[in-house]
Amino acid sequence: SNVTKPYSAAGTWSTNDVAPGGALVFTATAMSPGTVAYAPFAIRTKAASVAGEVVLGIPSVTSSGTGNADLGAALRYRVVRSATCDSTAFTGSPTFVVGSDGAKPFTQGQAAGVVNPLAAATATLPGTPTQFCFEVMLPAGANNALQGQTATATWQFTASSSS
Repeated sequence: SNVTKPYSAAGTWSTNDVAPGGALVFTATAMSPGTVAYAPFAIRTKAASVAGEVVLGIPSVTSSGTGNADLGAALRYRVVRSATCDSTAFTGSPTFVVGSDGAKPFTQGQAAGVVNPLAAATATLPGTPTQFCFEVMLPAGANNALQGQTATATWQFTASSSS
């Protein structure tokens, strides 16, 4: 079976071969209307693994506020497969995982039909990483009650082998 190793912006790889697997945790603080943040994440197979694919799940979200002050409900996101992770990753013809038709609320996940391949590894070296770029935004015109609120979204990645 495939064993995946995700890394964060810091570039540190970790083995996540036991359920629930690798995850990206994004904490939103001090966001104002129109704020956009980017977070890179990559997954690769470890040495001696076969090829496969990885699926991005719907994030679990916790927020400090409720109702009009629920920052997690107000935030929107998009995800592309990209080796760079800034606004340029979303221009031109990117490979969208989430949000090809616009930013999505945290209640929506990977678009139907999207396949995120995981390259096979060699006997001694890990596979080439599948790289993702997350764009999280608080839309312009968001409610003033969101000021000072925090939210944390955790996206889970599930990998499976192709043979």
